[in-house]
Amino acid sequence: MPKKWKGRKKRKRRTAFRKFEDVKQQLRKTDRELRHMEENRWSYTKNMLRFGFASWVFGLAVFLFAIVAVNTEFFGGVQLTWSSMLVGTPLLVGAPAAPVAATAVSVRKFDTKIKRLRRVRKRLVVKYQKAVLRYVEDIAASRG
Repeated sequence: MPKKWKGRKKRKRRTAFRKFEDVKQQLRKTDRELRHMEENRWSYTKNMLRFGFASWVFGLAVFLFAIVAVNTEFFGGVQLTWSSMLVGTPLLVGAPAAPVAATAVSVRKFDTKIKRLRRVRKRLVVKYQKAVLRYVEDIAASRG
């Protein structure tokens, strides 16, 4: 009878150790994914803002070229009228807002994923602590 009891304790201890190792591995994977998400968020944000600024500059150049092309007489000078400038001014002011808004929406998606990963990590840390305590208790019980 004592041999069976020892075998059960060993099996229980091995199970606790496996659970401890599994949770530890999940925690490492979650930490790595969280770190990559945070790094990618900032590089993605910088690239999106650069692209937004470049597209705004390109749009400004095309807009000014269009004003000049429409208002040019065949052999005359360029005539910039107030009506053409008043039509384009809201576009010039609003155009930088579009890439910034798109960047903000994309970064918000990253933030929600990062928040979810932090919640998962917090739960895994609690699970890990419980598994470590259970494993230590089993070792202490088997020695004592």
